[in-house]
This record gives sequence, C-alpha cells and structure tokens, in this order.
Amino acid sequence: MSLIATNKVTAIIGMGITGQSVARYLTKQGQPFVWLDTRTEPATLAEVLKQFPDVSYELGELNADTLLSVSEVVVSPGLDVNCPAIIQAQESGVSIVGDIELFLREINKPLIAITGSNAKTTVTTLVGEMATSAGVKIAVGGNIGVPALDLLVQNADCYLLELSSFQLELIERLNADVAVVLNISA
Repeated sequence: MSLIATNKVTAIIGMGITGQSVARYLTKQGQPFVWLDTRTEPATLAEVLKQFPDVSYELGELNADTLLSVSEVVVSPGLDVNCPAIIQAQESGVSIVGDIELFLREINKPLIAITGSNAKTTVTTLVGEMATSAGVKIAVGGNIGVPALDLLVQNADCYLLELSSFQLELIERLNADVAVVLNISA
C-alpha cells in the first residue's frame, strides 16, 4: 500500500496489543500513522484491518525509506531497535520512542513505576490492590494487563505501571513519583 510522505505522520512498528493501543491513541489525537510489522503474516492483521480499514501498512522486513518519511516511530516492546532501518531513521533525526514515552507525555497525575527481573507482576498487583483498598482510584497496566495508553481513558487519581526493560529502553525520562526496581538478573 502507498504511504503518505509527510513529516506529520507517525509510524507504528508492531500490530500486537501495544501497537493497537498506539493506533487508538493516535486516532483520538487526529494524528495520521502508517503501520509496519516485521512478520509477513501477523496473527492480528484481520483484526487491525477491521478496526483501521484505511490505514497504510507494510509487512516483513522494515523499509528504511518508510521510516525516513515520518517524524516519529513508535516501536512495540521487544522488537529490536538495533535493526538497520531503525538506526538509519534515528541517525537522520527521526524520533524513535515506545508507547510509554507517549503515555508519559500525556499524564498529569502521579505515576508509580515498577520494574526488575522478578516479581514485577506480583508487586504491581499488590500495590494496585492496596491503593484500591485505601480508596485511591488507580489505573494499573503497562506490561501487565492493559497497555499504558489505554489507561488514559480511565478517570484515575494515580497510574501504576509494570515496566519491562524493553519498555524502559525507549523513554527519555521516566520522572515517576515512585519508582521501584526489584531483583535484577542477567
């Protein structure tokens, strides 16, 4: 499919749950985007095309020309940001971010962030339950359950994110009100 060649377009890499949350977010912002997936047959393709029938997309090896034609690339967690097309785009001045960076740009409520190699989900769940028991309207997500950008529609007093190393590698500054680093292993 043809892509729009303008600096006001965002590229989303990955058609999984995170990529879909980014697409919903960008759609609400009125921000045009193109979609790329490194898989030639993503399992979610039919669902994506049903939700976003007019979106341009490319499947398979990432095309550097496509990434060079956009102003920002949002990479889903776990995808290799060291692939040649992404590196070339970044070296040419294209912003490379993840969904957490977009989330951080939007929030104006306290943020609790939990990361580490072990027990992230357990601790995040426990903190969420404690906050709820204390009467705090808390939105819990990130690497657990609901993608971070989908939390923005909740009327929360506070956000609680479980964050993987893949989510953290593409943020400029976390600036959490509370940050917890649990056990770390290779």
